[in-house]
Amino acid sequence: MKRGNFWFGSKLALLFLLLVILAVSCGGDGGGGGSSTGTVNTSISDPPTCQATFPHVWVTITRVRVHTSGNAGESDNGWIDLLDPAKGPWQIDLMNLSQTDCLLTQLGSKSGIPAGQYQQIRLYLLSNNPPANTASPNPNNCAEVNGFNCVVTSDNVKHILELSSEAQTGIKIPSGQIAGGKFVVPAGKEVDLNIDFDACSSIVQQSSGQFRLKPVLHAAEVSLSNLIRGTVIDSVNKTPISGAVVFLEQPDSDAVDRMIMQTLSKSDGTFIFCPLPSGSFDVVVDALVGNTAYSATVTFGVPSGTAMGNIPLITLTKDTPAQITGQITTTTGSAATQADISLSALQLAGGTLVTIPPLGSSTPNVTTQAGAGCPASTDCAGYTLFVPASNPSVGTFVVGQLTNYSVPPAPGPPIGYSVNAQAAECSSPSLIDAVTVQPGGTYNDVDFAFTGCQ
Repeated sequence: MKRGNFWFGSKLALLFLLLVILAVSCGGDGGGGGSSTGTVNTSISDPPTCQATFPHVWVTITRVRVHTSGNAGESDNGWIDLLDPAKGPWQIDLMNLSQTDCLLTQLGSKSGIPAGQYQQIRLYLLSNNPPANTASPNPNNCAEVNGFNCVVTSDNVKHILELSSEAQTGIKIPSGQIAGGKFVVPAGKEVDLNIDFDACSSIVQQSSGQFRLKPVLHAAEVSLSNLIRGTVIDSVNKTPISGAVVFLEQPDSDAVDRMIMQTLSKSDGTFIFCPLPSGSFDVVVDALVGNTAYSATVTFGVPSGTAMGNIPLITLTKDTPAQITGQITTTTGSAATQADISLSALQLAGGTLVTIPPLGSSTPNVTTQAGAGCPASTDCAGYTLFVPASNPSVGTFVVGQLTNYSVPPAPGPPIGYSVNAQAAECSSPSLIDAVTVQPGGTYNDVDFAFTGCQ
């Protein structure tokens, strides 16, 4: 990792906190940029040379704020929250990289951070003796020492980590400790902010044997974050859609968009993919809410490091999904043999075959095995794919603009799909069959027979 020349001492290796603030688009109901806000991703990095002495350092964060002025006092106006205090506090182990990876990018506020130049950052910690009824982390890894910040020494004993003024005034990172004196948030973009936490210099053992936190931190703006995030909404009433299936896709050697990562939208409609390599990706989303199958929405050309904004799902297919079923057989050519099979429902979108996320209780991955219903000399398996009985809406992402999605024609036959079965162990590893569907219809006998399987 590149560092500014102000870094010194032994550094703490970890991804301490990814605080992502969703970019808020000007229109408020579309995807893409066009935003007066940006996104800040915050991390802490570099290996701790004192991890053998302090294998765990637990701290509880309640708030992170930024200010455009390096001289602003803690009580001055103009501070902006990077975390929503109502959703905290967050307890993390500064020595545990896995705890502080991309999962914490989901802790960000929804309000966005206005584009601009920021010269001061403050991190607030929960007091070990907070007032009654103060929110506390669950679980609390420092409960046995009756606090919320603690250090574990090499003998595996926990000790309370006493705080100075960090709970009240925040751990201050002034402009003099930020590379270049400031970090810049462009409108509609995501910015990485690396906080360098010198843990080995920050933990002070007092003569009484107690431990006190005296933080030594620096910050620098680094490369754009390798993540993609967005919010899935109903195209009509603009409400968030929970449990939408989101595929991140890239074309394979046959120019078919294949799923490389997948996730579900949260209760507020948000989703995130990270970490990602640099490059461009296609995002495909659909959803099943009760018996309502929403049409898929396809966004082409989304670069890593992007806050997509809102992704609308067209509600033309407010009906039950279509069900595609079939049997898969595998054989060496003369004898039955097992094989792992993956199944995809493909549709044309903007001239490209994309993978449409299966819905509900679909079984896109099966393993063939011996059974009474198998043809002679084969192993077999049944599969089911539930899919929206409509054509997808399609848009191409353009940085700084709202994504313009096409509206597919009203649902009705024929709605075409290509069902693709893949078996890497077989001589013809990829087989495709076409099917047309209607809302609520069941389409049986979309079968595949693999031979030459090992």
